Amino acid sequence: LIHCLTKDLYETAKKCKAFEFVQTMKEEGKVKEFGFSFHDTPEKLDEILSDHPEVDFVQLQINYLDWEAENVQSRACYEVARKHGKEIVIMEPIKGGSLIDLPKEIEADLRKADPEQDNASWAIRFAASLPGVRMVLSGMSSLEQMLDNISFMENFVPMSEEEQKIVLEAGEKIRKTVAIPCTGCEYCVAGCPQNIWIPEYFKLYNERQRTLSKGHDKAYDQAIQTHGKASDCIECHQCERMCPQHLPIVESLKKVSESFE
Repeated sequence: LIHCLTKDLYETAKKCKAFEFVQTMKEEGKVKEFGFSFHDTPEKLDEILSDHPEVDFVQLQINYLDWEAENVQSRACYEVARKHGKEIVIMEPIKGGSLIDLPKEIEADLRKADPEQDNASWAIRFAASLPGVRMVLSGMSSLEQMLDNISFMENFVPMSEEEQKIVLEAGEKIRKTVAIPCTGCEYCVAGCPQNIWIPEYFKLYNERQRTLSKGHDKAYDQAIQTHGKASDCIECHQCERMCPQHLPIVESLKKVSESFE
């Protein structure tokens, strides 16, 4: 797997002849297949797959929340991969866990549609039902989560058109409630010169926007005891270069600062 190709990292991959290297490994029998994970526009994906038809699969961020999201464009990237005849490995089917803790009214809609399905099953079944998908990667942090995922994948039933309609409508409603669509991957954190806990601050900000709360927040006040404040940002933009979601992190931190400080 060539990891996390974007416009800039594709240029790096070309300079170091990454595709030629993995192709040689395949020809020597050291790997059976190779592909790349991708975080950029459908146009860039089309360019890469046109340049490298030898690729066996593409790993894409696909979930029902990002299906029509402007910053991810899951549907458009999926369609490009299918146009090139590539099998798809899906990452972020539950969007970093954010499709588990849903707004109450949206969760109620899903329960009304099918009381037997939990939030995880809606998310993973949507991803796994797409034609051409060979694997769905789900991050799990407990035995209970793993057993839950296995339970609805062991005897997998693809989503019906009606179920897809329901879950995509839910995604549209959720997008309207999420101020900053951060997945919590923390790629932005490691190199931050101010040690700002960006994903945690965005999570707290999103919660505040949902509840319309104001004033000091205990969780934020505790977080800044060991991390830089949102207002400590020096606008170096390193975080934005690392963000797979292409979020305007610097401007978003200003909103966090205005809200919590």
